[in-house]
Amino acid sequence: MRNTKEMPPVAGLIRPCIVCASTERSVELRLGDYEIHRCPCGLRTLSPEPAEETLVEVFDDGTIYSEAESLRVHVLEQNHRSLYDVEKFVGPGRLLDVGCGLGYLLESARARGWEAVGVDPSPFSVRRAREKGFEAHRGLLHELGLPAASFDAISLLQVVEHLIDARALLAECRRLLKPGGALLVETPNPASLLAAVKREGFNYWIPPVHCVWYTPDALGRVLAAAGYTPVKVSTWSARTPVLHDGIDVVASTKLGRRLPGRMRRATGSAVGALADAFGRGSIVEAVALRWEDA
Repeated sequence: MRNTKEMPPVAGLIRPCIVCASTERSVELRLGDYEIHRCPCGLRTLSPEPAEETLVEVFDDGTIYSEAESLRVHVLEQNHRSLYDVEKFVGPGRLLDVGCGLGYLLESARARGWEAVGVDPSPFSVRRAREKGFEAHRGLLHELGLPAASFDAISLLQVVEHLIDARALLAECRRLLKPGGALLVETPNPASLLAAVKREGFNYWIPPVHCVWYTPDALGRVLAAAGYTPVKVSTWSARTPVLHDGIDVVASTKLGRRLPGRMRRATGSAVGALADAFGRGSIVEAVALRWEDA
């Protein structure tokens, strides 16, 4: 695969970038029938764009979560770390989890003293949340008409990468947040070390379900443009027995494949920690605050 700078520019009518408004694109990767396009600001987008109904329907019956139960304990642990970052600025109070999925963030929030509410277009996810005793609403957030300034925090975990343009969602979240409230966003990082090493094999491309990928800088910029003040933008890497991004990096190299299992794991843990420290972890996490309009 050629270097990104050698890849051809994209011709034709291009949607202005939601981060920087540029219409310049280069082809970074080709994945079957799809291309990953790169904007000069770092945002990656999928071409051709998927139909919006496709992005919703894939979650309807819950089959996309078939392997997630094995990661439950580790996801809960990461959720606690993410909520700790939020609690440096607000809460515990009332929290809305948009795209609540299997309800793991709701569980972590409740354990930390939050009153947690879920929203999801999937009937499967809403049913799971209600079975766990949570208030849960089915539908897209903008369709629900929830009261303004009714939440102290809102979480968007693995959500914005499913939306061609997340600005309307960010605006609705801002309307629902109390002044001083916090927005927590997590999304795959196309500038991660794992993406650089694995290229087409990067675990988080997943077209057409994922169609937009934000670097830390791009996510911070789109949040600021939507009326938030980003107070923390960092990255983290998965570290579970079955999903360990650092080990995946090491195992993707010839030298790494020759290492004994125990040494590979130790090296992978060090690689993952270094990637996170330099903003090259696989997941971008941002905490941003909503203030009164100027």
